[in-house]
Amino acid sequence: MFISLITNGTLQPADILPGSRVLAQLIGINRNTVKLAYEELVSQGWAESIERKGVFVLAKLPVLTRPVVPEMGKSKSQQEAFTWTNKFENAWITKEPEKMMLAIDGGFPDVRLAPIDLLMREYRSLSRRLHGKTFLKYGSSKGSENLRAAICSYLSHTRGLTVPVENIIITKGSQMGIYLAAQLLLNPADNIAVGLSNYVLADDTFRYAGANLVRIPVDGNGMDVDQLEAVLQHTNIKAVYIIPHHHYPTTVTMSTERRLKLLKLAKEHRFAIIEDDYDFDFHYNNKPYLPLASIDHNQNVIYIGSVTKTFAPALRIGFMTGPTAFVDAAAALRELIDKQGDTVLEEAFAVLFNTGEMDRYFRKSLKIYRQRRNLLCQILQSNFSEHVTFNIPEGGLAVWTNFDERINLIKMTEDAAKKRLQIDDGSFYKNESFAVNGIRLGFASLDESEMVEALSILKKVLH
Repeated sequence: MFISLITNGTLQPADILPGSRVLAQLIGINRNTVKLAYEELVSQGWAESIERKGVFVLAKLPVLTRPVVPEMGKSKSQQEAFTWTNKFENAWITKEPEKMMLAIDGGFPDVRLAPIDLLMREYRSLSRRLHGKTFLKYGSSKGSENLRAAICSYLSHTRGLTVPVENIIITKGSQMGIYLAAQLLLNPADNIAVGLSNYVLADDTFRYAGANLVRIPVDGNGMDVDQLEAVLQHTNIKAVYIIPHHHYPTTVTMSTERRLKLLKLAKEHRFAIIEDDYDFDFHYNNKPYLPLASIDHNQNVIYIGSVTKTFAPALRIGFMTGPTAFVDAAAALRELIDKQGDTVLEEAFAVLFNTGEMDRYFRKSLKIYRQRRNLLCQILQSNFSEHVTFNIPEGGLAVWTNFDERINLIKMTEDAAKKRLQIDDGSFYKNESFAVNGIRLGFASLDESEMVEALSILKKVLH
């Protein structure tokens, strides 16, 4: 208390403090406690005890004035204690989810299906073992070598993507990979091609790097590469950010023809391709398309993926691959913002990959999510045909749903919240060029009974 009064200017240097007996009576504590507190103030240099006079605020302390309450009408910058550049005034900030509410999210996994107990068992086991103690020390900023090796093997047998261990870096989710790639690739005023509809946090990341966003249309076959080719005739493009497998937010998949042409253009015009493959593992109708990185023979592709987007979003494990020098530079940059990840968690994930537990989890969840997708689409077709249009997605964890233009999605969200249902209002998917009255309806995180209940509430709200 006294330190606060001194630092805010209420007590000035050489002011006398109340006697120990008086202060003890005022606040109802033992006098010895007050004496000990005064001794501590003296020892820390806040006060001085003068014999036969009492305890005083140290006379040598600088004179501090009480803070002034800003006057009404002053600008925000005039009220702030220091000047700084806020580049994030209009950036999207994820809100804390409402507790105890049924939620139709934008497409997240059901964390109840993930083998969290097994993961935590391995985590505890590793931290207790003698050799596991080494994982509690500083390690490589590229991440656990065991997990990198496990992911290399996983990429090889699921995507046909052969990557040496030194060419992969473990990140805290795919978002860190996007950030690292943007910082290394883009300089102020560089141009990066992105979808007309696109992942808003990727857009914000590229803008933060100072780049200009060049919007390329996206249709049922993915990004319009012919339109990109036309842009390249008069605009220098430094990189192309693309989500060819289950584009975000519309879930469309890029055709093979366009993939090959994009790689051809990248080679000819010497631009990088940032391939965001955040949910490759969930594909329902047939085998998924191979990533661009798997068929890139010119090393134009920087490939970014996520383990936890398909496992549990709060457990931040992602990865990025690319040319050796690029990955080395990304590791050096990563050290500036986050020395390394959670090595023990990474080692625990490596065990789950190596024992086949991750493969079993993916097979199990794939079957369940296919059933949930089918149920959601069935209910939408039978009960919401007058309100929405949609295409059944081949994969991913959400259905891109266009609502009738007469439906105000913001009001719909507010009315749903009153009935204890949380649902997007579509704001996250909009940008300066894309303002469709649509949202992603995630089906993976709801079991059948929850989905029926959630859609029943939504139906009542719409009526």
